[in-house]
Amino acid sequence: MSISKIFITIVYALILMSSTLYAWHLLLNKTVNFKDSKLYVTLIGLMFTSIINYIVINRFVKITIMTLILIIFFKYLFKEKWNKTIITPIYTQIIIFFDEFIYTLILLLIFGNQTEQTIKSTLGIFVTNVTIAILLYISVRFKFVKKLYKTLLKITDKINSVQLSLFCIVGVLILNILLSSSYNTVKVEYILIFNVSVTLLVLAIIFYSFKTQNKYNKVSNKYNVAIKSLNDYENMMTKYRVANHENKNLLLTVRAMIINKDKDIPKYIDSIIEEKYLDDEKLLFEVNSIPSGGLRATIYSEILKIKENEISYFLNIDRNIRTVDLIELDTDTIIDICKIIGVFIDNAIDEVKNLKQKNINIELYLDNDSLCIKVSNNYKGSIDISKIDNEGYTTKGKGHGYGLALVKNIVKSNVIFDQKTEISKNIFSQNLIIKYKKS
Repeated sequence: MSISKIFITIVYALILMSSTLYAWHLLLNKTVNFKDSKLYVTLIGLMFTSIINYIVINRFVKITIMTLILIIFFKYLFKEKWNKTIITPIYTQIIIFFDEFIYTLILLLIFGNQTEQTIKSTLGIFVTNVTIAILLYISVRFKFVKKLYKTLLKITDKINSVQLSLFCIVGVLILNILLSSSYNTVKVEYILIFNVSVTLLVLAIIFYSFKTQNKYNKVSNKYNVAIKSLNDYENMMTKYRVANHENKNLLLTVRAMIINKDKDIPKYIDSIIEEKYLDDEKLLFEVNSIPSGGLRATIYSEILKIKENEISYFLNIDRNIRTVDLIELDTDTIIDICKIIGVFIDNAIDEVKNLKQKNINIELYLDNDSLCIKVSNNYKGSIDISKIDNEGYTTKGKGHGYGLALVKNIVKSNVIFDQKTEISKNIFSQNLIIKYKKS
């Protein structure tokens, strides 16, 4: 390869990778931080790996290898979830492909049969690269392009990362083989028509598959919630069956005391009433003021867990909570609320159950037009509040650290939610803020 071609290749890589990086920032709604050294490492890394890929790698896998390189550097630069890490580079590749298609069509109209020679000339390569970079910059600013990107992210959000990775790699590899074989045998205009048709077909299949999978996951999650609720009710039935057996024994004792004309019968009955009220009626009375629709049952079942672990708890419910009506919210939102509160209380239980002092506080109160649910617990050790929502971060060892990351994703996806994390002395608190409609 001559020096001039090497220079052109480097300039080509610089222009295309710079525009790609900028397109990523626009799609993610992030400002380019020119002071971030990782930005320049990514740009240089993408430049040189793309040049090596262009010069060395076999034509049948060039696009696949380049896609993998883009995914690796995207993950390094942004540290985003896997569906964003996979979808964003592939999405920008597809935009570039369509921009090339539009650009080539324009050249065909202007130069006709001379189009291929024009593109392959030194000036043609430079102009093509600059034009594609500009078209990419313009394309990602269109609303429908951003909307389609967000739709793809939403559809792929709950799909298994391994399944998503394999699906995308296979799709890219197939397109790679189709593109590379076509460019060596067919005229440019036929190549473009064929490639666009195949690409649209593959994208439609992938989109439909992801959409179907996402619906399946949603239904599956609803049934998981239903099964969990059934398990909770089964536990409650077992508890009340045991309680009924105890009540029968207590009544037999009272009967025997009556027959024997025992003078302590009133005291014995009073002790039974007091004990039963403290154990059952007080809790049922307290949770009765919590808005129905799933939240009441969630908190009740979680408090039963707290009691099973012999943890001290305090439930504080604002009187005005009765004005809140969560039934007006859609089913998915109510399920999300129950998930979040379940995570908060389960985390609190896990944190305190091995401590000498075990305290959990649950508070429900109103703040303007918002329902606030606060779960607090004492803790031992140190907590890095800046990392608390990161996936995998935990103070409880391997296998934990995903609950609050799930909460973070739920809160980000729904505008009616807000979340606050607080640490005061040795008390850790999680707050869920819900903007509700008054009944």
